[in-house]
Amino acid sequence: MDFKRIQELIRYFEASALTTLHLEDGDFKLSLSKLTTPVTTPGNINAIITNPDLALQNPGRKEPLAADPEAAFLRQVKSPLVGTYYGGGTPESAPYAKLGQTVKKGDTLCIVEAMKIMNEIASPYDGVIEKINAKDGDVIGFDQILMVIRVKE
Repeated sequence: MDFKRIQELIRYFEASALTTLHLEDGDFKLSLSKLTTPVTTPGNINAIITNPDLALQNPGRKEPLAADPEAAFLRQVKSPLVGTYYGGGTPESAPYAKLGQTVKKGDTLCIVEAMKIMNEIASPYDGVIEKINAKDGDVIGFDQILMVIRVKE
């Protein structure tokens, strides 16, 4: 099954009322879940697609994250796909983004690996990294908040 078809399936799943999906096509197996607790099935490892502990206030909204006026300058960087989070290009290399680091629009922030394809996640904003919500090896869900950037005024 090609990567574009997998992305389509994930988008349809996210928009549906389904909470879990298990698909097998020959040697290819895909399991998706909207549940916030681990699901164990025979031959499957525990995987949490979404992690409520990593969510910020008001996910998916452009409004401020808190009553603090400074929060109006915070922007969320979300994962465009399901995969595995990596902060740097290799396990030995330094992470692309660190707390307090200034980034420019287009700078690589991290990598999300899906189907052995390394997808670089670029910064959509100029600003300073305020929060990083994942660590190397974490399973990342579609639209999960990866980082928070304080944009420049």
